[in-house]
Amino acid sequence: MAQVRGNGVLVLTKKELYFEMWMPKKILHISIRAIKEVTITKWHLKKSKGRPMLKVIFENEKKAEDAVAWLLRDVEHWKSGLEALIKAT
Repeated sequence: MAQVRGNGVLVLTKKELYFEMWMPKKILHISIRAIKEVTITKWHLKKSKGRPMLKVIFENEKKAEDAVAWLLRDVEHWKSGLEALIKAT
């Protein structure tokens, strides 16, 4: 369990959730089909930003459960968008 922190761009498509961190350069692709749960939390990996974050629990490429969280402006909008796509697949 490691935590990488950094700014970047988060993009939701019909097939995946894509995050590209700027520094250090890191890219994360999460297939919509791999997402197990979407929640809103103030804590992730025992750390808090003091504001709501979007937390996504998913199955990684090693078939293990993994999780990631983002601090976003409109967390509820992101959550409902992801849930709609999950339901559609």
